[in-house]
Amino acid sequence: MKTEKIVVSSNGRGMTMALDEVEAFSRSMGFDERISMRARLLAEETMSMVRAIVEDFEADFWMESTEECSCELHLLAVADMNFKKRQDLINTSTHKRNEASVGIMGKIKDFIEGSLFYLGNGSNRPVGDYHMVGCVSYEEIQLWSLEQYRLCLEKDREEGADVDALFDELEKSIVANIADDVRVSVQDNNIEMIIRKNFPIGKL
Repeated sequence: MKTEKIVVSSNGRGMTMALDEVEAFSRSMGFDERISMRARLLAEETMSMVRAIVEDFEADFWMESTEECSCELHLLAVADMNFKKRQDLINTSTHKRNEASVGIMGKIKDFIEGSLFYLGNGSNRPVGDYHMVGCVSYEEIQLWSLEQYRLCLEKDREEGADVDALFDELEKSIVANIADDVRVSVQDNNIEMIIRKNFPIGKL
């Protein structure tokens, strides 16, 4: 099943309609009331995250189910990144590079910002210290996965690294506590966020 795409924007346009679509999707999938509420919460958090990360955007929002996952939330946004904005972003990132990102949203924000100026600067090397655990780099696309991030942290802990503060951030994140995975990709000025949760159908 796949819902219609709804255009949402950073000023709130379309978000009520998108949340109504989440509820309709949940009914069609046979989710019980509690799971339906979790699906709606994931949608609200997804849009809040993107609003906090990209100040001015329009995005397509939709939900779908696949053979592997009963609930996927998609948000595909286009960042308005002209030359001046990209240079400002580079300067900002350079100033922040010695500051630790706070929370999962902060890490995703750093990833998106770094990817936007890296992919737009015509270089084969990243600009600034934006690479982070869970990130995979290709020539024309940058990917980050919450699932991969967790696996990397677990490996670091097994090897004796002090990652308690990073695990604490995961515990405090609503999305990280509910979702099976969050996948973020950046290509050109396109930002796509996919939140996956394989909800059981009709029961907790």
